[in-house]
Amino acid sequence: MSNIALSQKALKLMRLCDLSGFDSIDDLLLAMALKDSVCPAICMTEGCDHTADMEPDQDQGFCEACGGNTLVSVLVLADLI
Repeated sequence: MSNIALSQKALKLMRLCDLSGFDSIDDLLLAMALKDSVCPAICMTEGCDHTADMEPDQDQGFCEACGGNTLVSVLVLADLI
């Protein structure tokens, strides 16, 4: 059996999908395409999975859980913005 190592970016994208209640990343991205103002974002700090609604192009949003400017939107994580 082979081991596949996922990047932190991929792991956070999958976690955000789970926390947002979507069955797949494609479903999450499709739902975000239909919205025009905010989308889910997740903290990129290891061990912190705090989420919040942010602007679609957010890549340095404030995390209320750990205090860093580490929230990144799903569209930035998926390299769509």
